[in-house]
Amino acid sequence: MTSERQKLTIRESGSGRVLVEASPERYQKVEGNWYVDPAAVKSEFLVTTTHEYRCPYKGRCFYVDFHDGNNRAERVAWIYDDPKPGWEHIRGQYGFYAGETAAKFGKTRDEQSDA
Repeated sequence: MTSERQKLTIRESGSGRVLVEASPERYQKVEGNWYVDPAAVKSEFLVTTTHEYRCPYKGRCFYVDFHDGNNRAERVAWIYDDPKPGWEHIRGQYGFYAGETAAKFGKTRDEQSDA
């Protein structure tokens, strides 16, 4: 039995605007969250903030806010610009909450499809 990965779409939950449309080679799931190659992210609606978080084992990340001119949502994503050793595979990628965690925080929703 093989499991083929599908296209990943992530939407901002309030507006429904698509933030990510990623083919399988453009995303990975790490610790239950999606990490997406910037090339698959609709960054025109995203602003990296100066608000940071320091993970004890991954290092410092900066939160990313959504703003499309009409709608605003804080901390829909995050970026590790210089992660600690062993976490280089997430450097510069946008992190998004996945599945139930996304629903809990109400910022994004993720979908997988064959399209």
